[in-house]
Formats: sequence, structure tokens, C-alpha cells
Amino acid sequence: MNVDEVMSASDAAEALGVEERAVRLMASSGEIDAIKRGRAWWIDRRAVERRLRHQPGPGRPLSAPMAWSVLVLASDAPEPDALAQGDHHPSRARRWLASHPLGEHAVRLRARAQRESFAAHPSELPRLASRPDVMPTGISAAGVVGIHGGAGDVELYAPAGRRGALVSAHGLEPGDGPVLIRWVPDDLWPAVQADVAPRAAVLVDLLEHDDPRARREASRALEKG
Repeated sequence: MNVDEVMSASDAAEALGVEERAVRLMASSGEIDAIKRGRAWWIDRRAVERRLRHQPGPGRPLSAPMAWSVLVLASDAPEPDALAQGDHHPSRARRWLASHPLGEHAVRLRARAQRESFAAHPSELPRLASRPDVMPTGISAAGVVGIHGGAGDVELYAPAGRRGALVSAHGLEPGDGPVLIRWVPDDLWPAVQADVAPRAAVLVDLLEHDDPRARREASRALEKG
């Protein structure tokens, strides 16, 4: 953590709209990136900003199948039959998408996957990114909006059931690091797996990136449709 990019627990609490005690508990439990100096906690500013971006907005979150259906349809790709589960039907996703701009409602698609960050040895990054059982997204697929930075980062979707195998094979350590994996429910993975994530998924994931340029370009691309 860069010590120049930290804020006091009280400032973090004000930004997040919670009590300072809640921020200290998040820091001590590892829920938010922080360092302790004496008795004071100093919070990673990026972690606070990230948490603000991920806070739920108005409206109920979509189910995982519905979220993926919306992302596939928004990418002008044919929807796999396997996404039609329970009471979900493609027509519902189309109606939702017609009245909910993705740039404004991206947070409601969070059930699509569970985010987890990892530290990893630099030599493992290309090996991890080239696996056939993962799907590049976000900064690892940012060429869809003309962004070619983030060479030191790996951002992927992967099936939740493969977590143990991927962590073990590449020596991944949970925590702040260059690897971000979004774990997709196993029953949905066969329907969504591809060489690269759907374009709309890449853009929605870029909206969550720490780099403001990546967020800005993704937002512009979503506005254009």
C-alpha cells in the first residue's frame, strides 16, 4: 500500500457514511485495506473509493442468470439457452435493458460474479491469463475501448468451483494485488464462457477499476451503446 494514498479512519467513515468504529472494525478484520500506526488506523483511499463505487444503488439487484442475460444482450450476442432459468426469460432482460442504461445501473448486475483480489508472483500472471478455463475481462480485455494499459494486471472470470485449483496452481494469495478474479456460479459458466467476456461485461467491469481513465472510457462507451 502506498502510504501517500491513505486517509484517516475518521475521514474514511465520513466518506462512507458510517461510524468511525465501523471503519476500524473493517480495517482490523481485513475487510478494507488499511495499515496501523500506533493506535491509529490509516485507510487505503483507493479501497474507500472502490467501496463507494460498489455500494448498492436504488432498485433490487438482478439474479445472476438475469445479469448475464442483460450483459449478453447488451453486447449484441445471441443469448445462450442455458441462461433461461426459473422464471427468467430473454424478453424480461430485453425490457429491463431498454429502461435501465448500463452505465447508471451497473451495480445492480453485481450478482453476475463474486469479486476476489489476489497477490501473485509476476511470472504467474501470463500463465494464469492464458488458461483455457478462464475468461479475460476488464483491464485484461480493455482493447474494446482502446485502452491498452494495465499490462501488469490480470482480470478474469472463472468458474467458482475451480477456485481451489487456480489458487493452488498459481500460488495466489488473497489480498490486494494485480490479480482480480470474478467467480461465476458453476451452473452458469458453460453458458457464458468464451475466449473473452461479452463487450458489455468488459465495460461494466472497467467501471469498477481503480484507474479513472479506464472508468471514464468505459462510461463513454456505454453511453454510445
